[in-house]
Order: sequence, then C-alpha cells, then structure tokens
Amino acid sequence: MDSSTQAAPRGLRRLRGHLDDRLYRTGYYLIIGTGITSLLGVAFWALAARSYTAHEVGQNAAAISAMTLVSGVCSLGLSAVLVRYLPIAGTALRRLVIGSYALTAGLTLVAGAAVAATSDVWSPTLDFLQEPDWLIGFTLAAAATTIFTLQDSVLTGLQTARWIPLENSLYAATKLVLLVALAALLPVAGPFVAWNVPVLPAILVINWLIFRRLIPDDRSVGALDRRQVFRMATGNYGGNLFALVGNMYLPILVANQAGAAEAAYFFIPWMICISLQLVALNVTTSLTVEAALDMPRLRRLCRQALTHSMRLVAPMAVLTALIAPLALLVFGQAYADSGTNLLRLLAVGAIPNVIVALGIGVARIEHRGGFVVVVQGVQFAILLGLSALLIPDVGVVAVGWTWTGAQFLLALAMLATILRPLVLPQRFAGRPPAASASE
Repeated sequence: MDSSTQAAPRGLRRLRGHLDDRLYRTGYYLIIGTGITSLLGVAFWALAARSYTAHEVGQNAAAISAMTLVSGVCSLGLSAVLVRYLPIAGTALRRLVIGSYALTAGLTLVAGAAVAATSDVWSPTLDFLQEPDWLIGFTLAAAATTIFTLQDSVLTGLQTARWIPLENSLYAATKLVLLVALAALLPVAGPFVAWNVPVLPAILVINWLIFRRLIPDDRSVGALDRRQVFRMATGNYGGNLFALVGNMYLPILVANQAGAAEAAYFFIPWMICISLQLVALNVTTSLTVEAALDMPRLRRLCRQALTHSMRLVAPMAVLTALIAPLALLVFGQAYADSGTNLLRLLAVGAIPNVIVALGIGVARIEHRGGFVVVVQGVQFAILLGLSALLIPDVGVVAVGWTWTGAQFLLALAMLATILRPLVLPQRFAGRPPAASASE
C-alpha cells in the first residue's frame, strides 16, 4: 500500500476525530445554520435592491432593524441563559423553556405596539409604522421573531443543534421565494412581509419537535441556583441591550442623519459584518454548552475555541476585504461605490472581535454579568457616540472606523483581564485559571 493510500484513511480519521469533539461539532452546526441564512440573506437583499428603489430598501431595512431591536430588548437576554443552563436544568427544563417563551412574547407584543405607535417621535423616517396595517404587522412580527430566536438557543442547550441548519435553510429559502412573489403585489412593504411570514411555520414545526421529541423524558434532577440564574440573566440582559442598540439602531441612525438611500448603502456592508461576527459567536455558544457540563476543562476549551474561531474568521475577513467591490457590485454600482471602504474596515474589525466574543462568552459561563454590561456598554458608547458625531462630516464610513477601533481596544482589554488566565501561556497568566473552580 503506497503512502497516498495510507494518507487518505489517516486524514479521514483525523476529520472524524475533529467532528467527534462536541465543541467543534455543535459550532459547525451553528455556523452552517447562520452561514446559510447569511448567504441567502445576501441574495435576499441583492434581489430587493434590483426590485425596489434604494429609498424603499432603506425603509424596509430600517423597519426590520427596529423590529429586531424590539425583539432583542424583550428577549431579556434569555438566549444566553437557555444555552448556559438548559444542559444542567434537569426536571426544571420544560418550565424554563415555556416560561421564557411566555414572558418574552407577551412583553414583545406590548413593546412592539408602543414602538410602532410612537415611530414619528423616535424616527420620522419610519413614521409609516403608525399606519394600522404596519402597526399590527410590526407588532406580531416582533413577537414571532422573539420566539424564533429563542428556539435556536433551546435547540443548542438541548445539544440538538443539528436541526438548526435545516430550519434556517428552509426559512431563508422561503423568504427569498416570497420576495419574488410579492414584488408586484406589495411594491413598498414586500421585503418586510417576505422577511417575516416564514417565521410562523418555523415556530410551529420546531417547537412541536422540541416538546414532543427533543426534551428527554428521563431527565436528571435539576440543581439550578435561582439567584445565580437571575444574577447572570440580569447582567447579560444589560449587556445585550447595549449590543442590540449598537447593532440594530445603526441603520436607523444612518437613515435619520443621512437619509433612507444612504441607510440602504450602509445596511448591506453592516449585514455582511454581522455575518462574520456570527462565526465567533457560534463557536462561543458551543463553548458555553460544553463548559456548563464540564467546568474544569474551561481553560482547554477556551484555547480550542479561540484557535478554531481565528482559523475560520481570519481568512474569511481577509477575503471579504479583498473582494469587497465585487461583492457589493451584486447589489448595484451605487452600493459598490458607497460601501466598499466601509465593508473593508468592518471586515478587518471582525478579527479582534473573535477575542471580544470569547471574553463575553467566558463572563457568561462564569456568571459575571456585570463584566458583560461593562464591555458592551463601552462598545456601545464608542460606536453610537462617535458614529453620530462623525457621520454628518465623514459619511457612513465613520461607522467602520469606530467599530473596528473599538474591537481592537476591547480585544486588548480582554486579553489583559478575563482571558489572561485562560488563553495566554501559564507564565503570563498571573493566576490559576478559573477552569479549576467547581460549578
């Protein structure tokens, strides 16, 4: 048997061993799910850019961002809580899922209606949300999005993330088909409607699967510390508020300061940037599940997660920066002219964001909600404050400079604090790693 024949089985065994590690396997499931959603999302907005004016694309993008912001605020930071505590919830598992759904969906219905009804106050560009059809649709869509988001966290916490790629693929493909079908019927609201209609069947099917098939009957007795869960949820929620406003309010801020057309040119690079961020977030989410089940391995798991995330994100970021003009040309020449420099800056910032995402993930694992609030609060202040100050003079590229600068600063801060004992060599760590602590 020659060396090439022996190398093939050896490579296959190495791949199987890699995928047998749940940290990597769950991370890949999540990355594939969000990757498909992001790829078809690019196709969605590319088609929208060809079917609608930049003004209409900007309005719909801002409305979807506002809806996602309301949903995120009303989710109360429970996505991270479900991922962190479902693996060890035992007999409290079903109650934790149902209670999370009921609380967040009810809150979203109230907040969504209030936000739509007062849209002329907080964003004159979106004052059309006060119209009855828009108000009802916006409110219901926000509530559905809340459940749709939480159910992926439930699947991850139940260690059944393998269903997420299929769910996200069907959802993303359906909204793309609907966008084509609605272009003539709904010349203004088509993108918003197509974005949200597929959410309902996804909720019904996935939650039937969760409650009838995936929640185990032979659960061990749960040992959740309610005060610990509440403390972590409170801190995580505070941090999430900063992150959500920073991510989702930006298209609205650009629309208010530069107009709906500029918001459209900004939204596409920002959407691509968020897709890059999701790679690190997905690996960190997988880390959270594994660490919840085996805290003594936290140092090893963190080093694995950091190496793996960098191995994936760095090449993607470099490639995105190189092909930025060609990628944006899919949406039209105006999008390429206005967004190339912004996309390049955002792609560079995705590399230090890997370290920031890992630091925030470790803080959640260690129940350090206050640390999450501080980090994401600093990021919020830099991003929103400097962007609002610079956009009128510099243009939308100001967001790229401020976001990327913030990622480098926060990455250095993470390595000097919470990540120092976990990812740096022991001689630089300064103290024993937190992984040695018991749960």
